[in-house]
Amino acid sequence: MSELSLSDVSLRRRGRYHTLAAATVGSWLLIGLGIILARSLGAPVSWWVTVHAFTLGVVTTAILIYSTHFTEALTRTAAGSYRGVVTRIILVQVGLILLIVGKAGYDWGALADFAATLVIWAGLWHMAVVFSHLRGSLSGQFAATVPFYLAAAAFLVLAGLIGNFAGRGVGDYTGMIAGHSRAAIWGFAFLTVLGTVVTLLPTLSGTRISATARRRCTRALILHCGALVAVLVAHLLGQPVFAGAIQLLVVVAALLVIQPVLTGVLGGRANWSTATLSVTAGLLWLTAVCAADAVSTLLAADARQVTALFAPAFLGVGLLQLITGVLHHLLPTLLGGGREQVLRARNTADRAGVARVLLLNLGAVFTLLAPDGPARTAGLIMIGLGLASHVLFLVPAIAGQHRKESR
Repeated sequence: MSELSLSDVSLRRRGRYHTLAAATVGSWLLIGLGIILARSLGAPVSWWVTVHAFTLGVVTTAILIYSTHFTEALTRTAAGSYRGVVTRIILVQVGLILLIVGKAGYDWGALADFAATLVIWAGLWHMAVVFSHLRGSLSGQFAATVPFYLAAAAFLVLAGLIGNFAGRGVGDYTGMIAGHSRAAIWGFAFLTVLGTVVTLLPTLSGTRISATARRRCTRALILHCGALVAVLVAHLLGQPVFAGAIQLLVVVAALLVIQPVLTGVLGGRANWSTATLSVTAGLLWLTAVCAADAVSTLLAADARQVTALFAPAFLGVGLLQLITGVLHHLLPTLLGGGREQVLRARNTADRAGVARVLLLNLGAVFTLLAPDGPARTAGLIMIGLGLASHVLFLVPAIAGQHRKESR
């Protein structure tokens, strides 16, 4: 038997890590879909648990994993030990499980305080890691997008603190929860997406990275953060109409980055793979829902109804479609192997990809036709099937790479 080299061991360790990381994200996605099905059949599961299975279990886990990877690549700094990021992921998993076990959606107690502290600590630790890489950056060309990850982590911490205070009865509950959700959604999640697509979407599509988008990054980030902080303050002070008006500036900041990126992709000879289609569609949905949320709040619409109406579009075809799309491209690469092996894995994951993307996005349209009724139910089923099939098509691709590695 041939002796393994250090690089072979490193590649195998990396492959195992990314397989387990993707499995964690995929498991929470399937668990979340199962929770939705249970709720539809009458199970006494709170809306709070349903949402956080996706936002903490899928979105936060994926962001901590892959924004760490992108930070290391964009700053050209040495990759750290997997132990640190694995520990941060575990903190989030334990925090989410304790929040569910402690029934935080119904009654906030000491267990919920501890669980929220774990998630906040994971966010603070992630901020420190991103900052250390940024400070030691060897290249300024693409590192301009890394501050988006730093700001996003700060909003995760802020969202956790606001949610904790709301659970403890501090301030007006409606305004506090509105601030909590927007810090998490338009701060943590959306900022991470904006910072990533500047380089990732051109990479997926095989087009040039926009120099205009890179130049606009700093201005867009300052506008986004300043406007969003003002939005949070307005919600906490019980002024949702002002919050909605100011949130339109968040949309403007996002468009400063998105417009040149999409212009470059649509104007070039793009490779419209499942990953490219999913990320582009997810990005457009996130921007549209951010604008719709701002306008609805500005018009004094009922906050709970607005959230319920847009949640499937935001989570299902915005964030989750984007995350699964990125995994279709990124995971085969990170698992290692030769070029032929990576391409074969991507082709396996891409089978019926266009049909799955169409199913997802058409489902989102159906959910917006009415607050409830058969069209919305059909839309939710379509989104669930689309997301589940995205995950399931990745399984044979990953398994195939591991079989090749073990030979």
